[in-house]
Amino acid sequence: MRVVAIHVEQAPILSVEMIWRAGRPYESQRLVAGATNALLTEGSKNYRAAELETYFEQYGTALVTPEDMDTANLSVATILRHAPRLLPVMAEVIAEPTFTPRDLKRYLKRSRQQLREDLQDPDTLAYRLLSEAAFGADNPYGYGGNREDYDALTLDLVRDHHRQYYGAANATLRVVGKLSKEVEDLLEVSFGQLPSGTRAADPDYSVRPSPPRLIQHHRPRAQQSMIRRGRRGFRITDPDYAGLCVLETILGGYYGSRLMRNIREEKGYTYGIDTDLDTYRFDGTFGIAADVANENVGEVRREIGVEMDKLRQDLVPPAELDMVRAYLIGGLVMDLDGPLAISGRYRSAIIKEYDAASHLLRLDETIRGISAEEVRTLAQQYLRPELDWEVIVGGATQ
Repeated sequence: MRVVAIHVEQAPILSVEMIWRAGRPYESQRLVAGATNALLTEGSKNYRAAELETYFEQYGTALVTPEDMDTANLSVATILRHAPRLLPVMAEVIAEPTFTPRDLKRYLKRSRQQLREDLQDPDTLAYRLLSEAAFGADNPYGYGGNREDYDALTLDLVRDHHRQYYGAANATLRVVGKLSKEVEDLLEVSFGQLPSGTRAADPDYSVRPSPPRLIQHHRPRAQQSMIRRGRRGFRITDPDYAGLCVLETILGGYYGSRLMRNIREEKGYTYGIDTDLDTYRFDGTFGIAADVANENVGEVRREIGVEMDKLRQDLVPPAELDMVRAYLIGGLVMDLDGPLAISGRYRSAIIKEYDAASHLLRLDETIRGISAEEVRTLAQQYLRPELDWEVIVGGATQ
């Protein structure tokens, strides 16, 4: 098992997370990866779900299954003196989950109820529509799941997914805390005897693109509309990624961005508008999001195009570029302020499978050294409205 460990001298704490290559890109059927990870803590050989919850609560903590598209995850955080009582139980949950029919039935009931709520929530609905359009309905990052997908889940599928992907050879153990020989021995006793399994091969990731277009989901009674636009094709390992972080920040990535100044501050069309560069292991998106009154949808869409066009045509003034440099470097320093913060960066590197140190170095060098000409070249390459999908959910009609 691969281990990434970060020592914290100041406090007697221990945070332990198991990360498996077992997320959506690896599943044999839609939703089985999420179902397996969610059911992991529903019971083990010696503990039912309620007993597990009570056991960890008495030590002031809980077993957590963070949601990630690319990986399955199980974590616990505690003070050091409780770790010998908690980590062996965590290992039991990993190696011997029960996966009972009752557990699956309860999970499906909760999931179907959440699905009904999601389909009534405009923000979630807009995200689902844009993801499916940009990636395709069959892509692991594109599908949102429906009732038929939940109906098709079985315990055999869940057990097969666990058996295939939850072995030690397919995992990375992330440890943050006050490390010592005693802690190393405890980790070895708790996790060193887990079934080995094999490391999962990279899946056959593919995308079936279709021409970008406008998708509108009309809600006649809604007083507002949500505008979501963007496209896929961005990875954190791409050579242009660091420069795109600068470009995205200038356009809409912080409070002083161009979209915020124009559409919020000067014209008052929206309370907030922002951009997002979101990456996964095998893909990613560059998107713009705004919630506006129905009567302002047309103007907001036009002004987004205006600001993108300016970045394609004109050089960013030195003062503005320096402001963005200072903002990004400040954020980078905060992200690396102490071992716990650093561990978050390493967690991202484990999940997306890149070298954290070289990535941070490249990001720092690019932020400090990128020129206005390079920003414009990136804008000409990536800020191309004809390549963007656009979704409008609300009362406006276009």
